[in-house]
Amino acid sequence: MDENAQVLDHPGSARPAVTDPASLPRISRLALGATRQVDDAEYPADLSEVPTRQLRALCNRIYQLLDCEYPTMETRDRYEELVEELERRESAVEAQVEPAGLREVFRDNVLFSRFELYRNGVMAGYVQYEMRGGDVLLLHAVVDPRFRKLGLEPFLMQSVLLNAHRRRLAITPYCPEAQEFLRANPHYLALLPPRQRRRFKVISAAKSAAQEGRR
Repeated sequence: MDENAQVLDHPGSARPAVTDPASLPRISRLALGATRQVDDAEYPADLSEVPTRQLRALCNRIYQLLDCEYPTMETRDRYEELVEELERRESAVEAQVEPAGLREVFRDNVLFSRFELYRNGVMAGYVQYEMRGGDVLLLHAVVDPRFRKLGLEPFLMQSVLLNAHRRRLAITPYCPEAQEFLRANPHYLALLPPRQRRRFKVISAAKSAAQEGRR
C-alpha cells in the first residue's frame, strides 16, 4: 500500500486546468458533455417499459449529472428511480437461478458515496468512493468480520468494477483491497486510466520481485 501511494496520483493532488475540451481524453470529454440536463421529454414516464440497455444508458447519463457541487433534487430522485428499477430487474433474473434468501444484493448508494453489498438483507460490506469527472476513486473498503469467511470481499470488488464498466467509468484504486484484487485479476486493469495502469503494473512487478527476494 505504501508503495502505491508514492506512485498513484493522490485524490487531493491538484490537476492542471484544461480549457479546451478537445484536448481531454475521451472519458473526460464524455463527462463534460454530460452536464446538460435531461429534459422531461427524454425521461420516460414508465421505467418498466424501457429496455434494460436503454435504461442503463440513461442511468449512466444522469449519474454523470450528479458529479457537480450542487446536483438538483430532481436529478437525485431520477437516479434513485433508475437504480431501483435496474436492481429490480437484476433481482428477478437472479431469483430464477438462485434459491431465495441466499443471494447477495449490490447497490450504489449515491447519497453516501459508497458501493454496498447486502447478504440476506444485512450489509456485508461497502467501498467508499469519490467521483472525479469520469473517474471513480476507490478510497476505502470495509467488510463485516461476520462475512469474511464467505469470501464476499472479492465479490464486492468484482461488483464495483463491473458496475464501473457498465457505466463506462474509469477507476483509480487507492484502497489496498482494490489493489490486491486487481493484482489477482489483471484482466480488470483495462478499467484504469492509461497512466495509472502503467504505474500500477510497475508497482505490482516491483512488489512481486521484492516478495520473491525474501523467500
